[in-house]
Parts: sequence; C-alpha cells; structure tokens
Amino acid sequence: PAVRAGRLVVAGLMLRWLVPYGQTFYDTSCSFIRDSLSHPRIVLKRNSGAIVDDYREAYWWLRDHTPVDARVMAWWDYGYQIAGLANRTTIADGNTWNQEHIALLGLCLSSPVRQAHIIA
Repeated sequence: PAVRAGRLVVAGLMLRWLVPYGQTFYDTSCSFIRDSLSHPRIVLKRNSGAIVDDYREAYWWLRDHTPVDARVMAWWDYGYQIAGLANRTTIADGNTWNQEHIALLGLCLSSPVRQAHIIA
C-alpha cells in the first residue's frame, strides 16, 4: 500500500510537470508536420547553397522522352508528381488503396531485374 501510494504520487507529479510541455510539443510538432507536408518540394537547396532539381529534370525527361500513352512504374509516393509534371499515367499514386497492388509493386521494384520482369 505504501509503495503504491508513492508510485501514484510520483506519477501525479510527473503528469503535472509533463502535461504543459506535452501540449507545447504537440502544437509545435503538428504545425511543423502540417507545414512541411502541405508544401512538397521537388527543387531543394543544400546547406552549401547549391540548388538540386533532379526530380524536376527527371519528370521533364519522362515527358520529353516517353510516348504520350506510356505508363510509369514508380513507387506510389511519386505518382502524383509524375502525373502532374511529366503528364504520364502511373501504376500507383497516393490514392492507391489496394494493399495487394502496392505490395506487388514494391516486390517488383525491389526484386532483381530478371525476377522483376517476370512479376511485371
């Protein structure tokens, strides 16, 4: 009984001390995450000041060097960007809900080339 009471007192003091910090952490984290996810960037700037626009250049290469009716197999994260910037149909994008489809795509993209061609 005395040990349990001591634990309850310690837990109460910890909660009293942590709750204000928890709310601040939650507010800051949510704001940071919301802002970073609502403004995706395909052109990045390194700490050295160098501009990295590899994604944009790759999307433009797809647009300029593939047939208009081409379908692009890429991990789903890039689906909307490929559709928007390269104007090409993708196998999967952020709205692909079929988990088996995503799993098969992941298996194909992570398999050795010969096996990936068989899967595709």
